[in-house]
Amino acid sequence: MIKLTIPERNNNPSVTINPSVAQIKATLDALPLANARQSCVQIHDLVHELNRAPLDLNVRNKIMGMIMPLIEDLINSVRASYLNASLPLADKQGQSSQIIRNLQTELSYGYKIIVQDLLEDQFATSTGSIMLPQAIYNAMSLLSRQLVDSYALYDCEPPHIWLELNQLFLYAEKQQLHDIEMNPLNTKNETIPPTISNIYRRSVLLSLANPYHLMQGEAIKMFKRLIEWAPHCNIIPLGNNNVPEGKLFVDLNMDAPPMYAPNTSSKMRPKEGRLFEIKTVLNVLNNEIRQLATLTKNVVHSNLAKRMERDMYFRWSESWGIRRERMSHRSPVKIPTQVVCSLTLAHHFLSNEKNFNPEEKEIELQGYDSKNPISSSLSLVPEEHTPWKQETSSDHLKTGIDKPRHSIFESSEGESQKDIWVKVFATSAQAIEDLTDVKKVEYDIYDCQIINTNQGGYGLTCPSRTNPPSRSGELLAARNGEYNESWSIGVIRWMKVEDKAINMGVRTISDDALPVAAKAVAGVGTGGEYFRALLAPNLDPEQYPTTLITPAAIYDINSVVMLNLEDRILYAKLTRQLESTTAFSQYQFDLVRPPEKLKTATVNQEERKSTRLFK
Repeated sequence: MIKLTIPERNNNPSVTINPSVAQIKATLDALPLANARQSCVQIHDLVHELNRAPLDLNVRNKIMGMIMPLIEDLINSVRASYLNASLPLADKQGQSSQIIRNLQTELSYGYKIIVQDLLEDQFATSTGSIMLPQAIYNAMSLLSRQLVDSYALYDCEPPHIWLELNQLFLYAEKQQLHDIEMNPLNTKNETIPPTISNIYRRSVLLSLANPYHLMQGEAIKMFKRLIEWAPHCNIIPLGNNNVPEGKLFVDLNMDAPPMYAPNTSSKMRPKEGRLFEIKTVLNVLNNEIRQLATLTKNVVHSNLAKRMERDMYFRWSESWGIRRERMSHRSPVKIPTQVVCSLTLAHHFLSNEKNFNPEEKEIELQGYDSKNPISSSLSLVPEEHTPWKQETSSDHLKTGIDKPRHSIFESSEGESQKDIWVKVFATSAQAIEDLTDVKKVEYDIYDCQIINTNQGGYGLTCPSRTNPPSRSGELLAARNGEYNESWSIGVIRWMKVEDKAINMGVRTISDDALPVAAKAVAGVGTGGEYFRALLAPNLDPEQYPTTLITPAAIYDINSVVMLNLEDRILYAKLTRQLESTTAFSQYQFDLVRPPEKLKTATVNQEERKSTRLFK
């Protein structure tokens, strides 16, 4: 018998309800659908009561069938208010999140009750034989949505959810129900064909993608794309064989998600083992990456959204690769630590909280070498305004660049990129005001604690009252001890919310960094303004190899970027992308001649100031 978690039903007729289908229809028709949040609360209260009453099986099934068509749009409307918000969620966002979780839990109870009643009553009628696989399909679909919502908010998986998914699939497989085409709850959001197997494949692939390592919002995006990709995953019975090393497998009798078999797999022999072959899924994904790479290659004004989508798919491809076993042991420690999250804040504190005025520095540097100006193409004032050379720097700033930094990047799909730029890429109060309603960046430092370390990074925990607004994939700057040490730079590799505290895994990028200003002068990103950037580690790029950290996807391979180091200006051609998240990109680069010299030089004559130390 399948073990399903369902609420206890009160069989005392004096305290239970047994409504007619007409009564429920009238209640649903009266819902305030314009107020999605309130409608979800009312549906939850209705289903909560029905799930604890001993309803007739057919009546329960009809009621659930009436409720489900209303759910999708209402839930999506409420979820939109919190899915892309920084963690921890604000109070109202947290309340909305809990409303949706409670509603999805009760809806899954409804179909699990139907499944259990059918199994216990051993329905032998033709109606029962049709109702059972559809109820299993609906229950698994709702369980999978609970799963993706937990991953999207970096929360723990609901208790026993994998035991229920595994056992429902196992039962359907043994009864030969798993590949029967069903009626989907929502045709736009279910796999094609809509089968029990594909619902299970979709949940498995999401789980195997290291969901707590995904960038914010990517669990939802991946779940959507798996509508097309999940059917390409092959499920292979393991029989009585041992689990091969490095293979993806699951034991359908266990309350555990699918996993990669470790080196000790020779001792593992699950009772109901299944292997997952995802080679075809990876081929489909890699084909998407190639198509997007072709679209963005050598295109100066390639679409920002397409470049970010390409980088996202590349991260997914890596996440489905074979897991490397941890090479260094985590050592428990307790180190008080101050942290700031975002490239903007890291740059601000690394530069000793100075104002970011790269245009003024550029004018000063141009003035120092008037015989050899940097480039007419880079002038901050139109070329025909020749008297500018006799003016002071303050005059230039007042007349030529009173609002120097302003960029709006349009998505081809019409999706707003505001969440990407707010408090991350905006480099002036004017840019922030134009992009959002926020008037200023909050330059806050948060007190957290390092709880373990290894060779690659450290584990960080932040109490519920002092959680920094953070995202997976965000750049993080930290300083330890008495807070008089230099700031180290890292990336939040994973996040998990436990008891309202946020635990993070941070991969260290460098022990220090040099704040600089960057502006593209050739290739992707040309025409944009100065952005905050970091050289990590803090080394002189004319003497030693270092890397450049910039806002995500505004540049690309082969872009030539002008680096304003305040005491000099250098030109860097980006040669290789080392890291790409939704918050920043990290590149290796070669120093090159100024652009006007590059135009007149042949490829063979081009001289590099660096010696290709990365090659």
